[in-house]
Amino acid sequence: MNPTPAPSAPTHRQPAAASAAAFDLQRALLIRIVLFGLAATGIGLAALGWLARQAALSDLEPTGAIVQQLLSQDQPRLADPFNREQIAVDLAVLAPLARRLAFCVEVEDLWGRVIARDCMAPAPALAGTALPASGLAALAGDAGVARFGLLRPPGVTVGEIRVAPHWAAELSGWLGAVGVLALAWLALAALAVVLIAPVRRALRPADRILAAIGQLEAGDTTVRLPAFELREFRRIGEDFNSLARQLGETRAAERRLATGLLDAREAERRHLARELHDDMGQHLTSLRAEAAFLRHVADGDKAALLPSLDIIETSLAQLHESVQGIVQRLRPPGLDAFGLGNCLAQLVRDARRRPDGTPVETELAVRGDLAALPGEFAVHVYRIVQEGLTNALRHACANRVTVAVACDGGRIEVEVVDDGLADGSAMDTRGGHGLSGMAERVAALGGSVALAPLHAGGMRLAAGWPLPEARP
Repeated sequence: MNPTPAPSAPTHRQPAAASAAAFDLQRALLIRIVLFGLAATGIGLAALGWLARQAALSDLEPTGAIVQQLLSQDQPRLADPFNREQIAVDLAVLAPLARRLAFCVEVEDLWGRVIARDCMAPAPALAGTALPASGLAALAGDAGVARFGLLRPPGVTVGEIRVAPHWAAELSGWLGAVGVLALAWLALAALAVVLIAPVRRALRPADRILAAIGQLEAGDTTVRLPAFELREFRRIGEDFNSLARQLGETRAAERRLATGLLDAREAERRHLARELHDDMGQHLTSLRAEAAFLRHVADGDKAALLPSLDIIETSLAQLHESVQGIVQRLRPPGLDAFGLGNCLAQLVRDARRRPDGTPVETELAVRGDLAALPGEFAVHVYRIVQEGLTNALRHACANRVTVAVACDGGRIEVEVVDDGLADGSAMDTRGGHGLSGMAERVAALGGSVALAPLHAGGMRLAAGWPLPEARP
C-alpha cells in the first residue's frame, strides 16, 4: 500500500500551560504577589532596624545623663566622700530606669579598673542575639558609647560611666517585628486568594475555548461556544462562532464541489467505458471476424498471406484485451448489473496472485447493506478496495490480504490489511499516486485515509467517510 500520507485532521495544539514559553496569568499574578511581599518584608525589616538604631543612638545621651545622676546621687551612701580610692557602685538603683529603657552601663575607677558592669532592659533579650549584638556594637563604634564622670559631692570625679545601647534588646525588639510581618504575610496570602479566585473563575472559559479550537482543527465545524460572562471572552466566543460557521459553510461548499467533480468524472468514465465497449468493441469484433474469413480464403491459393493474417489476428486480440482492460478500469462493467457486493467478491477472488505468480490468500468481510448505497458511492468503495489490493499485491510482497467493508452507523468504513513488508524501506517503495488519489477522493467525500504499520507485521489501510444523510 502506498506510504503517501493521507490528508488528516490537524493535530490539536498543546495547552499553553505545557509550553515553556507560555504565559500563565494566575501563576504570574501569584509570583508578583510573593515578590511584592518579599520586597515589602525586606524593606520593612531594614527600615525598622534603621529606625531602632537611630532611636537607640539618639536616646543614648539622655539615658546616660540619667544614669550618671542616679549613680552619683548614690555615692554618699556607699563610700566616704573624701576617699577617692575606695569606690563602690550599686547598679540596683538603675532598676526603675531599666523598666522603661534598655541600656548597658559600665563603671571604671580612676585607674581604669571596671568595678561594675551590666545590661538592663524592660524584657529579657532573645536567645541567640548576643553575637549579632556584638556586631552591631562594633559597627556603632565610638558613636555607640556615651561617657560621663562618676561624681561625689561636692562634684569630685571618682570614676567614669560608659553607657551604650542594649543592642541585644534592640535586636530582640526588631525581631519581634517579624511577628507583625508574619501577620502581614497572612493578610497578603488572603489577598492572593481573594485576587486569584476571581481570576481563575474568569479564565476558566479559556480551557473551553482551547477545546473548541481543537475540535475545529479536527474538522468539527459544528462546535460552538456559549455566551461567557466576561465581556472579552464573550466577544472571542462570538467571533469564534462566526468563524466556525463560515468555515463550515466553506467546507460544505468545497465538499459539494469536490463531490460534484467526482460524480462528473465517474459519469465521464462511464460514458467512455460505454463508448469503448459498444463502439470500439464492436469494430474490433468485426475486424477479427474479417480476419478469420480472410484466413479461410487464404488457406487455398493465398497461403502467402497467412503469416500476415496471424499477425493481424494477434494484434486485434491484444487490442481487444487492452480495450476491455481500459473499460474495466474506467467503470467496472458488472457494478451496475450485479451490485457492489458481487463485484467486490469477484475483485477479491481475482487478486489471488502477485505479479510474479506467487499465490496470495485473500478474504472479504462485508457488514451492512451495500445494495442500499447510491451508485456513485458504490464506485468509490470499489475504487478504494481496488487500489488497496493493487498496492498490497504489487508493493507489499504479501501472502495474505484481508478486505473489510462496513456500511452502518451513518458511515462507510473500508479496511485493507496485509502481512507484507512494513519496515522503512517498504514504506519508501509503496509510493506512487494511488494513495494520493484515494485520499483526494475520500477527502472530497468528507472522510480521511490512514496508512499505518501493524505491530505483528504488515500494513493497514483504513478509509472512512459519512453517508450523504450523515454529512454536516
